[in-house]
Amino acid sequence: MILLNVTGMKQLIRLTILFCACAALALTAVAGPEPLPSGKEMKQVAPAPPECDYTWTGFYFGGNAGYGWGNADTHFDPLPDAATFADLAPQTLHPHPEGFIGGGQVGYNWQWNKWLVLGVETDFQGSDIEGSRRRSPFLDNFGGIADEDPNVFLEAHERMQWFGTTRGRIGFAPLCRLLIYATGGLAYGNVDYSAQTNFDNGITHSTKFTETNVGWTVGGGFEWALTHHWSVKAEYLYYDLGDQSRTEPQLDDGVPTGSIFFVRNRFETMGNIVRGGLNFKF
Repeated sequence: MILLNVTGMKQLIRLTILFCACAALALTAVAGPEPLPSGKEMKQVAPAPPECDYTWTGFYFGGNAGYGWGNADTHFDPLPDAATFADLAPQTLHPHPEGFIGGGQVGYNWQWNKWLVLGVETDFQGSDIEGSRRRSPFLDNFGGIADEDPNVFLEAHERMQWFGTTRGRIGFAPLCRLLIYATGGLAYGNVDYSAQTNFDNGITHSTKFTETNVGWTVGGGFEWALTHHWSVKAEYLYYDLGDQSRTEPQLDDGVPTGSIFFVRNRFETMGNIVRGGLNFKF
């Protein structure tokens, strides 16, 4: 009796195992193989690139400092003409003024379509851009020298005391926090001029005056946003404030002589600026 029960139990176990295996095979056939992930699904789960968290749009103000150097060519023209004014030939001195600058700026930028940035900026600078030149001896109208005395000389001097600009800016942002731009517009400045023709016999032709000139400027630079409010920039500008001229009579120990001889001095005022700056954007 026990033997029959043991034999029956073994057969029941075998039948149960066979039934489970068949059921598993049947479920696998019905469900089909597990689909592989498609490229579209993989694209959906891929992390998106980070969005730019900065905009150049807004008002800003800041400070700057830098260096300037320029061309202050001064032309000496004898009147009524070179042939009559035999002791002086037309000639030019070339002072090269240079010096430090520093000041502040305020402006507004508008960023469009993530790339293009338009803006306007105005700045005001104190300046120490200054230069002088002396020529001794100088040329007469016969191709020689007027006099070998070292006290016979031509002298020119130019110094810019302050200047400012009002400019438009157009740039693009190739990176989220980098702005590369071109700029140009109005420039103005206060300049001291002087020139002297000295013959060392008491006869001189001299001029000295200060003028506020208006001209133009053009340049470019780049700016990098350090935070949402602070940025640093580097900039180059070329400026041209035009020419100034004065015609001076002959003086004898500082007193006008009524002579027919005059010297016209014409001063050029142009130069270059490189500067760095720090801006705060609202």
